[in-house]
Amino acid sequence: MTQETKTAWVVESNTDLTEGRGTPYPKYVCETEATARRLAKNGYVQGSNCPIRTTELIKVKGDWCWFGPVVVQTPTSADLAEQLRLDTANKALARAKELGLTEEEIKALRS
Repeated sequence: MTQETKTAWVVESNTDLTEGRGTPYPKYVCETEATARRLAKNGYVQGSNCPIRTTELIKVKGDWCWFGPVVVQTPTSADLAEQLRLDTANKALARAKELGLTEEEIKALRS
């Protein structure tokens, strides 16, 4: 797989702009340092300028977009419990289809 790369400038922010105790995240990903500097002005904790760092972006063969820094949200305990319920329901649905039940029969069981 052919991959094209390029350098980009990331303007970072924080979910808590009062004290900076929140989670940092990429607010903007810019092609030029000048754009990053402009967008970073007064956008950080207590009105200070956002930190800027460089990163490498990757363009996977033929894709129209670049892939770079992202923030992946950590699940809460409630999210984990809901995911367990969803996984169990999906396994049961797959098993029902495997045993030959039709969509109509499955809908009838749900009601």
